[in-house]
Amino acid sequence: MKLSIGELEKLTGMNRTALRYYDAEGLIDPQRQENGYRMYSNEDVMSLVQLKQMSAFGVELGELPSSKREVGIQDMCLALVRKEQMIEQEIEELYQKLARLRLHAEAYQTCAAGNTVITEGRTVGAYRLYFRENDPDSEKTARIFRKWMNDVPDTYSVIRIPKSVFSLSGDAFCPVDTGIGLLSGAFQRLHETFEPPIEYTPPCKCVQGMIKTQRIDQIRRSTLYPFEKFLEEHGQIPLGDFYGWVVYTPADHANDCFHISLRLGIG
Repeated sequence: MKLSIGELEKLTGMNRTALRYYDAEGLIDPQRQENGYRMYSNEDVMSLVQLKQMSAFGVELGELPSSKREVGIQDMCLALVRKEQMIEQEIEELYQKLARLRLHAEAYQTCAAGNTVITEGRTVGAYRLYFRENDPDSEKTARIFRKWMNDVPDTYSVIRIPKSVFSLSGDAFCPVDTGIGLLSGAFQRLHETFEPPIEYTPPCKCVQGMIKTQRIDQIRRSTLYPFEKFLEEHGQIPLGDFYGWVVYTPADHANDCFHISLRLGIG
């Protein structure tokens, strides 16, 4: 079967610009007639089908060897394997995004139901950056903040309550560090460097629950009583400071409070 370029357009749905481009790249090989017109063979049609198939898989011509006329089965195989790996990575990232979405949805539902039950769990590794007055690394902090903000939804608002809060009286306020956090996977994907003022919290066993507060920068000692009671009842020892992420911001105006998902490492 010999086809003119017009017939090939109708058969493949490709326009002349694309067909001539593939011709120039050596991916099809039409025969020139005495009158100068190109005629296309069955092999050209099959090549175009394969090219459209590769394009549907997301494989671009730029991913093939620079000399298109020398593209072989090994080249096509390697291009498909690379694309397969990229898609698998995208799927993994989507699963991670879905997991974070579910975590947030569960937290919002807990806030709406007013549930303050304390439970045991595990926390994933996370990097944190806190904002402090007279910060000697303020320029670096601002640079990292901007960079991390571009990686939402991995980035989240975070607080830290010092373990020394247990020594305070019930009505006392405890000063709280505020900042942003980033999950380990996102940290690595951003090719970030672990150095001050970045802090790292490794995966650990923890107790977790929701608290409500009217101020983000100060937490009442009495707000943490459910955690202290849980620790006493289960004979557990806190290993470090409280860490949490703000679940609802701006404040829940209906109840005049912020909701925080709080965790405390335990031994």
